[in-house]
Amino acid sequence: MAIVLYAPALALSQNTGLNIWLSVISIGVICTFYSSIGGIKAIIWTDVLQFTFILVGLLPATIQGLMQLGGLKQTFLIASRGGRIEFDNVSFDPRTRHTVWTLIIGCSFNILAEYSFNQALVQRYLCVRSVRAARQVILINGIGIIIFILLLSLTGLVIYAFYANCDPYTAGLVSSSDQLFPYFVMEVLSNTIGLRGIFLACIFSASLSTISSGLNSLAAVFIEDVYQGLMRRRLNDEQLGRVSKIYSAILGAVVILLSFAVSYLGSVLNAALSLGGVLAGPIMGVFFLGFFFPRVQRRSALVGLLIGLALQIWIFLGAQMTKNRGQSRQLPLLVTNCSRLNITTLPLANMTTIGNANE
Repeated sequence: MAIVLYAPALALSQNTGLNIWLSVISIGVICTFYSSIGGIKAIIWTDVLQFTFILVGLLPATIQGLMQLGGLKQTFLIASRGGRIEFDNVSFDPRTRHTVWTLIIGCSFNILAEYSFNQALVQRYLCVRSVRAARQVILINGIGIIIFILLLSLTGLVIYAFYANCDPYTAGLVSSSDQLFPYFVMEVLSNTIGLRGIFLACIFSASLSTISSGLNSLAAVFIEDVYQGLMRRRLNDEQLGRVSKIYSAILGAVVILLSFAVSYLGSVLNAALSLGGVLAGPIMGVFFLGFFFPRVQRRSALVGLLIGLALQIWIFLGAQMTKNRGQSRQLPLLVTNCSRLNITTLPLANMTTIGNANE
């Protein structure tokens, strides 16, 4: 959640010049407030509204980018020439991040963990009236997420094709690769009134939706498994509601503090995938253990969880400490045609003035 909180702060900083940490604190406080007060019902309804904003924010920028590039065929042609489209990479080299095998095997386990053991999703399954309804929810969500990922992938290809000959990050026009999308939106939608604001709403909607679900789920787990389980406290519904709000507020503050550490992890996407794997692997192992070997004692399962978590953390920290020592396998990025941008007008709070240098 700290990663999700940090990401929109980058976008807001890129578009308005507002300090990143002021953005982090503002988003965190707002999200913690309505998550604590409204509960799961408020979170579900705000998720619906926020997803609408996400679609409305993504589509105009992607469509406008396609139009300026000359269409879908031209976009794929540019991306293919740059080596960004690989459907046949079957390399077994463990240093290669994305291959057919990593996507099939890695994504399969990732999706299994997400849809089977993720408390935020399980909590939603429990909100429907029957098991059949829960299965329908999973099916609808699965179809929707496939379409959404395809849209995000297309957006990424459009951004690459748009800056194929002038990568803003390599040219020093943005301070982080995570700011490329906001930079792209500010350029292609610079003459369209209102759409840039909708884009910011899109970024914040994605963040608020994830954080609110996580806070509510963590509070529920803590109350059920720790407060009432290990501590053996018995509370009525009114007391449970009060304690849940308190823990949601505390967890929100912790997430805000952890977001400061996220800034040292590099790319937001890579950090999210890495930390997700660190936590999801051991937890999924415990569920598999209980499913296939129900006679295993709780203490043994806990020891296995801690050992697996320690191993994953060791691998993650080792990768972070040695990532600058190994040979870079990043595809080339060009800056041969950056003269088309008016780089004399690049203050982050004035991104709308970017245009052709000859204008």
